[in-house]
Amino acid sequence: MYGAPYEDIEEHKKNYGLDDAGMLAWAKESRDIMGVPMFVDYRFDRMPKNLLPATFAVVAGNRQGEETGHRLYRALLRRNIVEFQDVTQEAAIFEAVREAGLDEGKFKRDWEDQIGLKAELEKQGENGPSVHVGFYNFAVTDGHGRTVYLDQQFQPSVAEGAIDYLTEGKLKKTEPRDILAYLRVQGSTPTVEVERVFNLTSKNALAQLEQFEKAGKVKRSILADATFWSV
Repeated sequence: MYGAPYEDIEEHKKNYGLDDAGMLAWAKESRDIMGVPMFVDYRFDRMPKNLLPATFAVVAGNRQGEETGHRLYRALLRRNIVEFQDVTQEAAIFEAVREAGLDEGKFKRDWEDQIGLKAELEKQGENGPSVHVGFYNFAVTDGHGRTVYLDQQFQPSVAEGAIDYLTEGKLKKTEPRDILAYLRVQGSTPTVEVERVFNLTSKNALAQLEQFEKAGKVKRSILADATFWSV
């Protein structure tokens, strides 16, 4: 979150060679390239001095299972990148924990295990492909020496094409159809994500979501000048 799990904001600034103007330009560039809602009015004096409490919270959440940990990660990421909350604060973290449906007592005990969490964090990526992965790219690998490197590609169909190539089309692809079920699992979700996941035009995605809204099945909110939907 905030690009890297830094421990010292001043060292982080030096590593990236950014001042407030550079951070603002980077945030706007990121929003435009990825096409997703983001808070862009970044200022270093408003960012946490040490991001590790939030980073460790994500690692602790993963101890309750991949799906549960993913929900916590999304809840924290939205507060961080979209709402620009200080997600290193205990109140914000536990609000996200409750939203994600974690066992709060277990999370608290796990979150206090700073030594164990740091060891788990340091092991992340040990078996990843030996290619550079940054803000706008990612790698898809078959684990047997073949890797597809995707740069500035944010449509699911592109990643699916890479998987088809690596597996020679042997995997059966599932197609999500239930928007309400997706929102229940993922939590608050921007319209553009619904478009991409369900392969819908902007017009069709909005029409279906508004239909659910009229039926009282979803509610909308405006965050970072974008519409988000939740059940």
